[in-house]
Amino acid sequence: MSIRSVPTGFQEAPGPPTTPSWPTASTLPPGSVDEAADADADAAAGRLRRLKAGMRRAFTRPPGYRNVFVWFVTGMLRNKRGLVGALIATWFNLPIAVLLGGLGLVIGAIAGYVGGALGGNNTADSWLSDIPVLSSMLNSAMLQGGGILGLLAGAAVGALGGFLFGLLVPWLAVAAISPFDGIGRFLAQLLVALLCGLLYTIYGVMAEGWLLRVQGARRPSRREQALIDPIIKDCAKRMGLSSVPPLLIDDDRAPNAFAATRHIAVNRGFLDEFDYDPEPLAGVICHELTHWRNADTISNLFIRGVALPLYLSYNVCTWLLQITRGTAQFIVMLTTWPILVCIRYFVMPLQAAGSQAAEYQADQGAVYAGHRQGIRQVLTRFRDSFDGARNGWDLSILASHPPNELRLEAIEESGVDYPLPDADGPATPMPVIITSSLVRD
Repeated sequence: MSIRSVPTGFQEAPGPPTTPSWPTASTLPPGSVDEAADADADAAAGRLRRLKAGMRRAFTRPPGYRNVFVWFVTGMLRNKRGLVGALIATWFNLPIAVLLGGLGLVIGAIAGYVGGALGGNNTADSWLSDIPVLSSMLNSAMLQGGGILGLLAGAAVGALGGFLFGLLVPWLAVAAISPFDGIGRFLAQLLVALLCGLLYTIYGVMAEGWLLRVQGARRPSRREQALIDPIIKDCAKRMGLSSVPPLLIDDDRAPNAFAATRHIAVNRGFLDEFDYDPEPLAGVICHELTHWRNADTISNLFIRGVALPLYLSYNVCTWLLQITRGTAQFIVMLTTWPILVCIRYFVMPLQAAGSQAAEYQADQGAVYAGHRQGIRQVLTRFRDSFDGARNGWDLSILASHPPNELRLEAIEESGVDYPLPDADGPATPMPVIITSSLVRD
């Protein structure tokens, strides 16, 4: 057992520790109670002011919206096609309908082929059974032709029947038991979907600064600020905006810029591509300010939030397909294909259609601000899609940006000729002639 030394002059009291004797109102000097209460009130008021200031920063909205609610509702309803697609696909049985439609297609095709083949064979036998050569020829033709026609008809009927069964029968069954219960379940599904989208949007807006910095964005340097800030202020003045979002710089070398709900970001790759020329920079900043003012990013967040369960499932499915091979990959595809179909062939096309319309409007924002030449320089330089499309479906249907040539056409000035090739287009590569030092005999 160790013995704890006690400092000299310290008298250790026996027994358990006693409760400290706090000063009471009767022992405090006159006025001390009021001063303490005032100090507590001031501290509470300071905390409240800081909280309100933080909330205002977190929900800083573009000019022209009376409050955050109007800003959110405007953004949520901006892409109506994408919103309806997300609602139906995620909350109203679309994956089940697609699954049953696929099963109906296979079963209907098999049944139709067998029925068509047997029916065609019987028909041929009854027509020309007494003519040897013609009978066998017609018998074979009707057997094959009837099977093919039956297969096509059976596949179409089976797919449509299975799809409608999966989409409507669960709701009709509930409504048949109790119409009010069916209406209540429908409204509950709708309410949960909208709540999911709203919470995801609030999260995206509040955490935006942190998320952008985690992804590589940073504050601009003094020199970058000196270059870009005057351009942003001039663009805002031309567009009638009384305030602008904070600027962030991304050191990514890809030539790009984007608008978020409370920030705009410019890649270093974009600045380098145009050698820090103010005109294309002004054109793209006007484009992004139009996205910010129109609440396009709020729209994207809300739609993704409404479809969040389906998008999460889709991400898991694509991840599993990437890490598996052979039989395991086939099993994953066989069990998850309805989710992949719903996202790639229903939700994403509808959302992309609204996004492409927003891109055209953002281009017109640059024209309105007097930077037609700047936005033309940007679109002319980058002939490829901004989406990194990998195939025709991605390029034409799923792309969030329209083809740049059509965007250039939409911002042409009336009465001005724009012949090809564009002066600001990418340089044509020099032809390379490959020669050999070997001389043939």
